[in-house]
Amino acid sequence: MNIIESFKQALSSLRANKLRSILTMVGIIMGVFSVITIVAIGNATQSYMDNEFAKIGANVLVVYYKSGTINSNDILKNDDLKAIGTVEEIKNVGTAISGSGSLRLGSKNRTASITGISSQYKEIMPAEMAEGRMINDIDNSTRSNVVVITEEFANANFNGQNPIGQKLRVTLNSGSSLNLTVVGVTETEDSPFGNMMVNENQPVSLTIPMTTLQSYYGDNTLNYIYASVEETDSSELKKIADKVVRVLESKHGNKDKYAIEFLSDYQEMLNSMLGIVSSVLLVVAVITLVVGGIGIVNILLVSVTERIREIGVRKALGARKRDIVVQFITESIMLTGISGLIGILFGILGGFLISSLIKIPPVVNIKVIVLAFLGSVALGLLFGVYPAKKAADLDPIESLRYE
Repeated sequence: MNIIESFKQALSSLRANKLRSILTMVGIIMGVFSVITIVAIGNATQSYMDNEFAKIGANVLVVYYKSGTINSNDILKNDDLKAIGTVEEIKNVGTAISGSGSLRLGSKNRTASITGISSQYKEIMPAEMAEGRMINDIDNSTRSNVVVITEEFANANFNGQNPIGQKLRVTLNSGSSLNLTVVGVTETEDSPFGNMMVNENQPVSLTIPMTTLQSYYGDNTLNYIYASVEETDSSELKKIADKVVRVLESKHGNKDKYAIEFLSDYQEMLNSMLGIVSSVLLVVAVITLVVGGIGIVNILLVSVTERIREIGVRKALGARKRDIVVQFITESIMLTGISGLIGILFGILGGFLISSLIKIPPVVNIKVIVLAFLGSVALGLLFGVYPAKKAADLDPIESLRYE
């Protein structure tokens, strides 16, 4: 029997039991669908994070005061920005501090998340402007009551009017009130789960000069300082970090009080976490595939029992064991192959759908698609061997007597 004839007979057998064939295929379809979707979303998220870090640049130092006994003389303060800036290799130095309060909008009060930034912070953590400008040197030196809002907030609250020059009244959680003038609007970036989390209970994001926020809180301590350097390798970056630490130790007169991490370390950590989550989900998907394969074994064994007389007739007419084996393995491969193709299609559609919901560009990996299909075919071959061998080993005389 040639391979074409085997496929014809296999297809005829599957058509004769449509419902059973479809139910058998579900497990394989779900497994392949899960694999393709998980890999697509994992790759898309990885690509999104890499692009976001690329905007900032990998060569960013994060300087902070080590935990432990706190000495007020050692805590990072505003003048440490200038001190770090004296290191020759440092390109920009900036920081951001946070506060909270409430914002009066008509008859409603909204919770406000307030970020105070230094002048060079925007060079390290860039933000695209939809209108106006970002906080600058003059704003910080004069402690101006100016604010940068998000495009989303502007669209929702100014009814199409130009937001630049509009006034906002904010009450800090310390009790102080600020009358802020809008000077800029940042573009709303598509980000994972961004649309899902937008609601009236979400805090309004406001950006003001760091010195302005400090003047109302009466505190000029800093938790973190960010410093960017020109592109360089990791060993050179560590040398620059050591210089920064020495500058701070010299200024404050104490050693072993400051630590520096690299933004690239955070990127690697996030990538590692994403890899672990993806791996766990892939294991679950593979288990689903294996369960689907076991289902195929069961169905083929039932098929062997139902077709004992047919097998006996074929053997009596000259069919060899090899012909019987090829027929049943072909049926198994057709089941898993078709299931694989359907699962791949659903997986690609699922990947694009989820990517559109979480607002990240979908990434389709052709290599994974090919491997998923070949894997489903291999699964059919593997799980079809036992039923095929059992069918081939049937005694033709006993098979013809079977009722």
